[in-house]
Amino acid sequence: MGFLKEQWEKYRDRKTKAGIVLDFVFLALFLAMLNPTTRKVISSSVIRYTMTAPKVEKKINSLADVDYNWRYQDKDGIAINFSENKGKVVLLNFWATWCPPCVAEMPSLQKLYDEYGDRVEFVLITNEGFNMINPFMTKRGLSLPVYTAIDPVSDILQSKSIPVTYLISKKGEIILSKTGAAKWHSDKVKQVIDNLLVE
Repeated sequence: MGFLKEQWEKYRDRKTKAGIVLDFVFLALFLAMLNPTTRKVISSSVIRYTMTAPKVEKKINSLADVDYNWRYQDKDGIAINFSENKGKVVLLNFWATWCPPCVAEMPSLQKLYDEYGDRVEFVLITNEGFNMINPFMTKRGLSLPVYTAIDPVSDILQSKSIPVTYLISKKGEIILSKTGAAKWHSDKVKQVIDNLLVE
C-alpha cells in the first residue's frame, strides 16, 4: 500500500489538476472502448463531431441504363427497380446498423431528408433484415426510407466499405461520391442539391 501511495504522490506532484482530470477522462474512455456496446456509441460520437461535407467529384461518371437495372425491397416486401429513379435527383446510401460511421452520419442524413425528402429520392440500402433495421430506426427516431437489396448493384456503385453515398443528378451523373461518414446536412451539399433540382 505504501508503494501505491508513493507512486500516486509522485504522479500528483508532476501534474496539474487539469492534467489529472484529463488523464482520468482518457482512462475512462479507454476502459469504455474495451466494451463492445460502449465502443460503438463512443466511436459514432467521435466520428459525428469530426465529419466534414463531401466534395463535388472532379471527374463526373454517369450511370448507363444497365446501372439502373437492379432491385431492392421495402419493409413490406414490395420490390422496387432502381430504374424508377431515372430522371430524378437521387441520394443513394449503403449502410449497416453495426457500422459506427454509418450510425454517426444518420442524424445528418435525417435532417437532409426532412428538408428535401419531397424533392429528392432517398434510397438507403442495407443487407440486414428488417428485424434489425426497424428497432434501430425506432430507437433513434429516424424516418429515412430504408430498403434491403434484392439484386447486386452495378459495378459503378459498388464499394468495398460502408457507408458509401452517391448523389446522382437527373441525367444520371454521380455528382457526389463519398466513402465514409459525411456531414450531409451542410450548406455545401444543400447548394449542390438546389442546383441539381433546377436542371
